[in-house]
Amino acid sequence: GENLAGVSTMGSDVPHLLAAISARYRWSGPTAETGRLATDKLAMKERFAARGVPVPRFAAVAADADARDRWRAWECPRVIVKPTDRAGSRGVQVLSDESALRSAVETARRESRTGGVILEEFVDGPQISTETVVWQGRAATPGFADRLYEGMEVFHPRIMENGGWLPSRFAGSPLQHEVERLVENAATALGIETGVAKGDVVVCPRRGPMMIEMAARLSGGDFSAGLVPLGTGVNYVEAVIAMALGREPDWARLQPSRSLVVANRYFFPPPGRLDEVDVPADFASRCGVAKLEITRRPGDVLPTIASHGDRAGVMVLTGGSRAEVQELIDEGYERVRFRVDGSWRSGLPE
Repeated sequence: GENLAGVSTMGSDVPHLLAAISARYRWSGPTAETGRLATDKLAMKERFAARGVPVPRFAAVAADADARDRWRAWECPRVIVKPTDRAGSRGVQVLSDESALRSAVETARRESRTGGVILEEFVDGPQISTETVVWQGRAATPGFADRLYEGMEVFHPRIMENGGWLPSRFAGSPLQHEVERLVENAATALGIETGVAKGDVVVCPRRGPMMIEMAARLSGGDFSAGLVPLGTGVNYVEAVIAMALGREPDWARLQPSRSLVVANRYFFPPPGRLDEVDVPADFASRCGVAKLEITRRPGDVLPTIASHGDRAGVMVLTGGSRAEVQELIDEGYERVRFRVDGSWRSGLPE
């Protein structure tokens, strides 16, 4: 039989299950309290606020009238409505008009496993993805990338991310160190003393870096397994596996050994029946294309894009500069084609 010795997860918000499994077998893992805080966005933000971790304003809402009162009290241009217990942008909407509140609250409630809905102030500013390795209170943050939302306005009120850039525009700056302190304090607030913490941060021009959310797991979407190893030479998935086995990570190996520009971008074909996908072999195999994966097959019925799980594929690209990588991105969107309901379309959002 198998010789099981530890447990961890990548891309799945199940820290409560990790907590139960690790407690059952006396393995290293999150506590039940950490599992609860990391999967309940309202409890998470309440803990952040109680521990002095900066967060945008938030409130639990039972109905659109509650949300409207809060929004008016905050006097902010936009708000976000989301389920308290989902990931991958499911049920999340950004609003600038009060008339859309009822529909947004109902959508979030339907998507929530428990019926919980949270209203948040939308803070405009650059967003950063982070990943922090924590061992008995000692922390390092080898994952640090810019999140990309430009061009995603076509999906509003749904919020959709289209990958990111590494290194971040803030790499090596005092702001990077400020963000690292923020996410490490956030991990402490959630009780992550040994494990991994995936952070989503917004940099407010007036109030500085603020926590959006934090997950007690490795990231999916190629961040931990692709972008960071390609760009920096750091494979912190190894460190997370070591910690799951009860071993301290090799801190020296969490320091960058190179600096390469890396980006990931997703394909967003329109809804309809997928007849065919054309992936030119010379593009897929060329230098700088580290990954090109299509997740839909001919015959699939493509949905209207409503969450990250509806995207149809991804490309991971590398180069010596952002300009060089951007050329590959543009070529990828131009040459990888989807025939939907008899018409050839690109994977660019439309």
